[in-house]
Amino acid sequence: MLLALGVLLTWSALGRGAATTAARLLALAGAGGFVLAGAYPADVNENNHFLAALLIFVLGNVGMIVAALARRSPVLGAVRAGSLALGLTGLVGTALFLAQVDLGIGVGGMERVAVFPLFAWTVVVAVRVLRAGRRERGAVATR
Repeated sequence: MLLALGVLLTWSALGRGAATTAARLLALAGAGGFVLAGAYPADVNENNHFLAALLIFVLGNVGMIVAALARRSPVLGAVRAGSLALGLTGLVGTALFLAQVDLGIGVGGMERVAVFPLFAWTVVVAVRVLRAGRRERGAVATR
């Protein structure tokens, strides 16, 4: 829920453009996946949990890659390389998880590799939004 709230609260701070809008919508869908995966634990309803996880695995990770294409957004443009790296890490983790390849960290560990990049990305973007806001307030105060 907090991830979705964060996406909604930073909506205007991220700027305009097709890639920015798509990245926001995909991140929001990924956030919805976290809510639904929590509402349907794997030990209670594995099918619904898996479908919810697919929102994170696919849409959330693709959203980070799309964010890397958002050149007009001052916030997303500043974290382009990180967005691409985290999105690709999540997609590789997703592919390995779905193929049941654990690389020595277990299937659950690989699931985390698929999911955690979205959390890391939101922290990075949040820090950039906060810094941009501080700079903007500082520029207004010095005028």
